[in-house]
Amino acid sequence: MNGLESEPQAPFVAKDSDGKDEFQRAIIDQLIADTELYSTAERQQELLDFVVRFRRMAPFNAMLLHIQRPGVSYVASVRDWREHFERKPKQDARPLLIMRPFGPVDLVYDVQDTEGRPLPESAFAFPATGAVTDQWLTDASTRLARLDIHCASVDKGDLQAGYVQVTKRRDSKLLRHVYRLALNRNHRAPTRFVTLAHELGHLLLGHLGDDPKRQVRDRSAKSQEVKEVEAETVAYLVARRHGVNPRSESYLQAYRGSFADMDVWAVMKAAGEIERMLRLSLSARS
Repeated sequence: MNGLESEPQAPFVAKDSDGKDEFQRAIIDQLIADTELYSTAERQQELLDFVVRFRRMAPFNAMLLHIQRPGVSYVASVRDWREHFERKPKQDARPLLIMRPFGPVDLVYDVQDTEGRPLPESAFAFPATGAVTDQWLTDASTRLARLDIHCASVDKGDLQAGYVQVTKRRDSKLLRHVYRLALNRNHRAPTRFVTLAHELGHLLLGHLGDDPKRQVRDRSAKSQEVKEVEAETVAYLVARRHGVNPRSESYLQAYRGSFADMDVWAVMKAAGEIERMLRLSLSARS
């Protein structure tokens, strides 16, 4: 990948001295307590996986990055971006803080917050190309809000594209459940379009439970692998039918053993419903 790796080129090691360790611990403990960042086993495992991936960075610094921007894929200093990649931070880019060897802090920048010499497509976790615009996504969000699916823009690293969750379950079968669907604002519009289709796929495939008003039956007991295969297959179909080219094959490599358990009928039904909800028969590029 032309030298671009998932970890910084050089390690950053935090040195403990003159009570610095106690001070750092107090700050992190308070932050975790206030935000409940790692209050579940799933979130704790996410942190552990993140720290493992950033093996060239001190574990404490890897945790600091995860707290500031979950899903970050690669960070480097201004100097390293300039000298190794001929890139620089974008205007108003937000730096990330890590502990500096023998000093207070260092500032590093996520790959998504830099510009300059083009990076290879393989440098990004969810590459997608197509003519989808930011305005189209804004209009789609407005349409979805009328259907009790509220889209949110979140600041995440490249490895986290988005998520969908139930925010209110209705007691009456005559009313739709209410959802929050988050999209990574740092991704380009075509990638966010694929993410939108993927997360809507989870909803309509019953991966979050039933929704009688939408005629969605509960399929939440399916394994996580099957859920990802089905949702990404839905996203692939919707995207390719409307002029967007995702890299779904690379994403699905991790789940290739679960294709035999995919419900093809449910996938086709969900893809069709997404096209109806988003009015994609009129083209996603308009």
